[in-house]
Amino acid sequence: MNIQDDILEDPGILETGIGKQNVGNAGEYYIASRLSAKNFITTITLGRAEKYDILAVNPSGKTIKLSVKTRYKKCDRFPLSEKDETGWSADFFYVFICLNEFKTEPRFWIIPSERVNNIVFQSHKNFLIKKGRDGEKHKDTRIRNLWLKVNETNRHTYPENWEKELETKYEGNIDQLTGEKS
Repeated sequence: MNIQDDILEDPGILETGIGKQNVGNAGEYYIASRLSAKNFITTITLGRAEKYDILAVNPSGKTIKLSVKTRYKKCDRFPLSEKDETGWSADFFYVFICLNEFKTEPRFWIIPSERVNNIVFQSHKNFLIKKGRDGEKHKDTRIRNLWLKVNETNRHTYPENWEKELETKYEGNIDQLTGEKS
């Protein structure tokens, strides 16, 4: 996926003139501020750590690694890549942030990397099995998507209660990073 693809997928970037890098930075700084407010020590890697955008130490002293994915406006899905199918660890989490054009408080979902890896792998596998609208098999690409909204097109690729799981387990749930119950 290239910058042009991201602009087409998230038209808010083009409409406002806000650069893709600035949208990403806004998401990283937003989540870093939320973690800091919960007494985490946070540092933004500024691209110096290949897979991680934020390194944080929780109040108990445990190090947490975060990969932050940010959308400005259109937040039904987040583009990922095939490398997001592997590489999980217990201290690695993905944070998906919808900035809502800064018109309302951003929404975010913190999901353990193991769950993201499994969902992305299985949903892509299911996508390749199902035939497209033209009756032909889908072509394999390196692009993967994590959908927040299940629709008729992607319903067959996600767990039955995916949207409920997102809402009840992951939306706004910083406490899972501390080991506390939310």
